[in-house]
Amino acid sequence: MQNATSFTVYRSLFAAVRFFYENGPRMVGLSVVWFLCSLPVVTIGPSTLGAYGAILSLREEQAFDYDRIRTLLGRHGLSSVLLTGLPVLLAATGALYVRRYFATESTVALVLAVVTLYAAAYAALVLIPTFVELANGAPLEQSIRSGIRWTSANAVGAIAMAMATLMLFVLAGALTVAFVLVFAGIAFSLHLDVLAPTVAE
Repeated sequence: MQNATSFTVYRSLFAAVRFFYENGPRMVGLSVVWFLCSLPVVTIGPSTLGAYGAILSLREEQAFDYDRIRTLLGRHGLSSVLLTGLPVLLAATGALYVRRYFATESTVALVLAVVTLYAAAYAALVLIPTFVELANGAPLEQSIRSGIRWTSANAVGAIAMAMATLMLFVLAGALTVAFVLVFAGIAFSLHLDVLAPTVAE
């Protein structure tokens, strides 16, 4: 994975939009499938991992490699559920501490709320490079370590990528149907272009 800056994220956003446009019907189909498969919520992890694998295969082979996607999910499907559950659990814990702070004005509750919410945000940022590594065929432990190292070494780039993803989420969500049709395709193409540009070329 390459280092990232705000500029590379900005450039990758346009590259992701162009890639989506060039592969319109397939990318729209991928976005719709991702949305439907993510509706149970607990399946967001496997759905996202599968989407990364699908886009990687489309970049490399100009077609979706369904065998590759099935193998990827068979190997790391359960792990992706557990990985996506971590930031959710931390965020829920942080929300409870926030509620406790407003009820009691306890300094300890405030400190714990800040710590757990920060940990939740950091865990969410680490998930993106971790999933990209998994989609590229790396083992689970190596992918997690790579995700942590990349996020720590590229804090500005990681935050810029998260903000760009949030912007896409808000814009697509405001258009309602557009969220289903385009969000996953553009957002995950953005992540892959930032983290694996050699694949994107």
